[in-house]
Amino acid sequence: MARPNRFGLTEISTPAGGSNVDVVFVHGINGHPYDTWTSEKYKTFWPAQLLPPLIEEAKARVLVYGYDADTGSPTEHTLSSGKAFDVDDQQNYRTPLAQDRIHHHAETLIASLCANRRNRHAVRHPIVFVAHSLGGIVVKRALIHSAWIRGKNTRHLRSIDISTYGILFLGTPHFGMQVAKWNSWSEDITCTTQSSGLQAPIFDALKPNSEILQNIDRQFSELAREFHIFYFHEMKPTKLANGWRYIVDEVSAAPVTQDVERAGIQQDHIHMCTFEDDGTPGFVLVTEAIQRYATDSMESVQQRWVTESAEQQLRFPGGLPSGISRIPLSNPVGQVPESLPTSDHAPIDTTSSGKPQLKHYVVPRDRVKSFVGREAQLKEISAYFASASTQEPRILILCALGGQGKSQIVLEYCRRQRVNYRGVFWVDASSEALALQSYIRITMALSGESQLTVKEGEKTIEIVKARLQDWNEPWLLVFDNYDKPDDFTDVRRFLPKSDRGHVIFTSRRRDLDRLGTPMELLGLSLDEGVDLLLRRYSKQVKEENLGTAQEIVRRLGCLALAIDQAAAYIAYKRIPLCGLGEFLALYNKQRKQILSYTPSNLWEYRSMQMQGPEDQMKSINAFTTWEISLNQLTMDNPQETDAAIHFLTLSAFFNPARIEESLFRNHWRKFNTATHKPSRRTKLRHVSKRRKKSHSSYGDTRPPPLWLHAIAARRHGAKSTSSHQELDDGWDTDRFWDFLTQIHELCLVQNIETDNQGASFSLHPLVRDWLQLREQSVDHQNYLTECFVMLANSAFVSADFDKVSVGQRAALVNHIDACMLIDEQTSEPQNRLGNEKMSYDTATWLADTYHTHGRYESAEILLDRITNDEDADIMYFTQLHSTLIALGKYEKAENLSHRSRQLREETVDKKNPKRLAFMTSIAYALVGLGRHDEAEPIKREILQLKQEVLGRSHRQTLISMSALADLLQNLNKYTESVALAREALKDCETVLKKNDPIKFATMETMALALRGLGQFIEAETTQREVVRVRQQLRGVDHPETLTSMDNLACILESTNREEAEELYRQVIESRKKVLHEGHPDTLISMQNLAILLRDPGQHDEAETIQREVVQGWQQSQGMDHPKTLVSMHQLATILEPTNMEAAEELYRQVIKSEKKVLCEGHPDTVISMENLASLLRKQGKHAEAEELDGQIVEIEQAS
Repeated sequence: MARPNRFGLTEISTPAGGSNVDVVFVHGINGHPYDTWTSEKYKTFWPAQLLPPLIEEAKARVLVYGYDADTGSPTEHTLSSGKAFDVDDQQNYRTPLAQDRIHHHAETLIASLCANRRNRHAVRHPIVFVAHSLGGIVVKRALIHSAWIRGKNTRHLRSIDISTYGILFLGTPHFGMQVAKWNSWSEDITCTTQSSGLQAPIFDALKPNSEILQNIDRQFSELAREFHIFYFHEMKPTKLANGWRYIVDEVSAAPVTQDVERAGIQQDHIHMCTFEDDGTPGFVLVTEAIQRYATDSMESVQQRWVTESAEQQLRFPGGLPSGISRIPLSNPVGQVPESLPTSDHAPIDTTSSGKPQLKHYVVPRDRVKSFVGREAQLKEISAYFASASTQEPRILILCALGGQGKSQIVLEYCRRQRVNYRGVFWVDASSEALALQSYIRITMALSGESQLTVKEGEKTIEIVKARLQDWNEPWLLVFDNYDKPDDFTDVRRFLPKSDRGHVIFTSRRRDLDRLGTPMELLGLSLDEGVDLLLRRYSKQVKEENLGTAQEIVRRLGCLALAIDQAAAYIAYKRIPLCGLGEFLALYNKQRKQILSYTPSNLWEYRSMQMQGPEDQMKSINAFTTWEISLNQLTMDNPQETDAAIHFLTLSAFFNPARIEESLFRNHWRKFNTATHKPSRRTKLRHVSKRRKKSHSSYGDTRPPPLWLHAIAARRHGAKSTSSHQELDDGWDTDRFWDFLTQIHELCLVQNIETDNQGASFSLHPLVRDWLQLREQSVDHQNYLTECFVMLANSAFVSADFDKVSVGQRAALVNHIDACMLIDEQTSEPQNRLGNEKMSYDTATWLADTYHTHGRYESAEILLDRITNDEDADIMYFTQLHSTLIALGKYEKAENLSHRSRQLREETVDKKNPKRLAFMTSIAYALVGLGRHDEAEPIKREILQLKQEVLGRSHRQTLISMSALADLLQNLNKYTESVALAREALKDCETVLKKNDPIKFATMETMALALRGLGQFIEAETTQREVVRVRQQLRGVDHPETLTSMDNLACILESTNREEAEELYRQVIESRKKVLHEGHPDTLISMQNLAILLRDPGQHDEAETIQREVVQGWQQSQGMDHPKTLVSMHQLATILEPTNMEAAEELYRQVIKSEKKVLCEGHPDTVISMENLASLLRKQGKHAEAEELDGQIVEIEQAS
């Protein structure tokens, strides 16, 4: 083919049947319209030889543009040919670029392209630019020139800006070229050009951060939101005379920018724009982008032409330039036209009288370029305005939390529906003054006036209303950011009376239903959030990273602004997709930086005011938008406003899903409960904001904190609003609801509701993050401490099972978890809950709550911190003992007993309560270790002492009776166990409350002992009642309930084997979920099931289950733990029918360990020896069996 012209435009490829899109190539410094794009080896001119088949479907023609880009330095033998630069090769010097400045080339490019397209009847065809090096700067300057044109005689040149859809920048020095810094080059250039009387100012222009480049970049950034941009950077250095160098580094060639694609090409600066074939590095990336832009560009560019047509009609009512047509008003509002006018001579809009009509579009440009999702909301808006109404005009209130994308949705609606309105007008409703400014601007657009004064502003309201009321066509008014209705009360006077009018208000307020029809905007859907987060990536990449992306979107609460900020931050930090999972860990550490991050340019989220220059509009982020809402929080007086902020900040430390009024009321009752009984832990700390620590007991009648008094204290003379008369403590539930409602109206809290338990609300997870991060570290710690105290107060109330529901107790645990996580992430180790003496009591209450809910590991963490203090009260050691036993950590429990044994030895008074508590903990540890015989005398002594000191009917005495009865049934002393249990239950009926846990623990002990006596019917009846009550009080999956169900299955083994098996499986499944697979209780249930399956011959399943049990005990307790040895013994019994050799080996191993860990005469050891002897006889090993029998006899005689 013929070479393109050296200068100007050359059309090198045109599809058959005509074109719809133009792809324009612009070379760079020292370049050429042919040489720059041609490979060295096979001379492949890829824009003409490789590209056309790929863009044939889009009907794209290809053009190359040439201009004098020579610097006075060698050209074809240097940067365009790939040879090393040699300053002595002066014969290749050409006219320096100094004589043709950048903006001259830009003007020529626009003029040439505009002329070519008009001659080809292609004025409205989309354009895709492909620019290398300096060519990218020329293209940017050309588009700035085209966009800024406003004159009547040059308005046709605007067509290039309007039609440009995409730009591929290959190695463009947006922020300068490093080559300008190289002394060896710049000095040689200076000498050469000076010797010939020439200058080389291009090197000054291309120096990093030069003023010329900064100006071009700043001006272009305002336009770039309308374009699809792809930055490519070189990934190999270029060979020069003074070595290998990167001509344009990555930072300059591919700046991290919001909503812009980036990629590297494995070539140097010169060869990154030449491709031998489709296997050349970078070819697929570049051509795919060209193909995609060419294919996707038509609808977007056509829509821009609709906008331009309306604006040109307004500017030049006397006539439009060639190629710019008026757009018909033929589509009903709410419908998108199937196609837009594309010919150069579309029909002109007229009224019935034939008079031309002007269309108006006074809307900010700050619409996000890649709008994602929200189709349901957009359809809902369209459907609302399409439906019949008696309103004049129809008014829709779009309300939502800041950052949900209210303004962006309305901007998108305006963009899509503008063809269906005669006028679309945007009003800044942040204040009445700003709304007036907007009306001045609208009046100027309607009248063609170039200037109006503020004094004339009041007149403009009537002017706009009169003009819109006269129209027979639909019009749309948008009142954005109407967030202060109390300050802007007379907004109705801005509204025209017209049944053709549509009005949208956006607001953070939910209480505007008297103004119009409210429509609350919720977060993005999960799919929409993922699309927004990964919009820069292909569908395949999205699918590969879907799970991680969904997790990020959930953590960000599906908030549009936050997701967009996260995407920008990921791009800014250049986090690869393979490391996307690390973003959440990074977010937890750097929440404030991420949610406050705004890109330096091209950030579409700004305050949407219509007055003043756009560069004065403040960029916003998630944090700033919520600060705006908080600043609008004005209660009845300053004290209540401060209280509201304190209330919100405290709430941010709890679990955000559901925060109950009871948390605050229980805190209130601490200060107003003279009728409350003191707790067993008599003192809880309250820490004020100034971190003053003081002790205050339950029943303290001091006044509550001011913030708490301000939100719900009953006003003087008001009657109680409590539904619980016994809780008439001065708390006003109605006042609290009114207070909560005011905050809800600003969208700072969500999902407020009320029931017979009181009010509740939720917080958006990111609002929660923001509220926490607003506080300085010291105040943050004070708030956290106060939250812990509030939770301890609620834990005290929750200990009364008759007054607190299962759901409330579960919610309390969730709140404790939330505060513990914050404590772990933000507090210094020495300041964490339980590590300071002043927090011991609070930590103990929360540990007790964890223990009650089966969260033994969490309880252990808190109690371990306290008991690290050797001087801590013995009661803390006792509570830790109980938790360790529940966890099956018997050895640790016994070691803890040794640490505190000195107290027992030094205490002369045997009836000392602390000594009794300590003895109890030792007995529990011995039981856990399987040393029941050693625990028996200790428990008998404890019971005797309590009967002497407290009396036989005291609750503590009944606890000891129940505990001794349980130990006796474990020692197979069933008759005594049943008798003791019946005695205790008789007193329980008269002493304890109806649903006291001690009563049902005693019933369970008696049921198991009755089973041992063979009294199965009474045992089953008793145990079923225990299960029923615990399911009701604790919940189906509570650990204590599951233990009772497991014991019921054990009793049913003798009477209803099928139900027993089903019950065991149910318990195992629940325990694995609630506890974990290796938890001692889970392993016990699995072993019970394995033993049950062994009897009917289901050996395979029984063996599989029991091997899991053995492995679980070995991993959690070690090889020689008594529980491990019992599980191994049971596995041997299961193996006997099918594998006698394996069973024999296992028995021998168990016996060896039992003799070492327990003793030779321990009952478990004797049983193992008896089973081994029996197995030996089955195998015909009679002599060895008789020898073993003899050993057993000797052991029994010795004992």
